[in-house]
Order: sequence, then C-alpha cells, then structure tokens
Amino acid sequence: MIFIRKLQLILVTLCVFISLDSGATLGGVPLALIDPYTILNQTVEQTNQGIPYQVVIQQNTRGMVLKEFVYQGSVFAQLWFGAAVPDLTVLLGDTYYPRFNNALSQATLKNHRQLKVIDNELVVSNYGRMGDFWGMSYLSNRFPVGFSVNNIQ
Repeated sequence: MIFIRKLQLILVTLCVFISLDSGATLGGVPLALIDPYTILNQTVEQTNQGIPYQVVIQQNTRGMVLKEFVYQGSVFAQLWFGAAVPDLTVLLGDTYYPRFNNALSQATLKNHRQLKVIDNELVVSNYGRMGDFWGMSYLSNRFPVGFSVNNIQ
C-alpha cells in the first residue's frame, strides 16, 4: 500500500512537470517556473476596469530581461530587451511559434532592424541592432477587460 502511494506521488509530480514544460510561456505558465530565469520583481496591476493581472519581471543568465503579463495563471503578453534576440521558440512555445514562423515566411520585411508579424490573435514585434534588442509578443484575445496594448511597457 505504501509503495502504491509513493508511486502515485511520483507519477503526479512527473505529470505536473511535464504539463509545465509543454504549456510554457505565451498562452501558458510564466517562464520563471520552468526555465533558469531569476525573478527580479512581481507586482499585481489593475486594468482601467479594475481587473487584476500580474507582471513578472525576470532575467536569464545571458542578461536578457523579460516582462510577462499574466492573467488567471496564463501569460497573455511579453516584453523583452537585452543584448541578444531571445529564443522565440521558448518564449512563444509549441503553440504559437509555428504560427509565428508561418506568418513570418509570408511577411514582407521593411528593413533588417524591425520585424512585426501579426495573425488573427498573435502579434510579435522585434526591434534593434547588434547588442541592443527589444520586442514584445501578445495574444490580443486574452487581454483582461480594460487592458490595452499600451499597458505593455
């Protein structure tokens, strides 16, 4: 009986870690819960309608700063800046990176310092030059009531 309970506990723990890894980042849990990011600050903000959401500011080992906007446990927007472009496969995750990549292949690029990709709900922007990059991604249909793209700063 004790062996079965221990086995159940191990299986539940594994399921939690697997689910955190597969649903990570945009549309999923904050990245600091699954990756080697250090949380610098966490605050609770409110939309102009009084709906609370969380802002998690974190930094990875390469110095990139990432701000994640979280509503009801799910990341709906990200803002980043640092010396290098972040790994968008990690930030956008398995659900949104393929959509970004598909939209990117169909986009007309205006210049090499600016990238903006938009599909039905996903917006990804990246700007900068060598050593100084910044950008954002968001899911407009997941904004809490009263939240605006202008709040991503």
